[in-house]
Amino acid sequence: MRTSSETQRRLGLRIKDLREERGLSQYACAPLLGVSRTYLADVECGRRNVSLATLDSIARGLDVSLEEFLRGV
Repeated sequence: MRTSSETQRRLGLRIKDLREERGLSQYACAPLLGVSRTYLADVECGRRNVSLATLDSIARGLDVSLEEFLRGV
């Protein structure tokens, strides 16, 4: 069984992968997602527990469905 910290880390890596696939830096990506660059960095490193509403906003900002976004997390 996965721990919540492992899930947070996997989620952060998923966000980072999608961001990098789009050729975006954290500085360029954060405004598109509606978050600060430091918040995005914390999420990508698994240091933040993200709400469902924020996950939905991040998925939309990365132009993927929430279902596709969560695949493999």
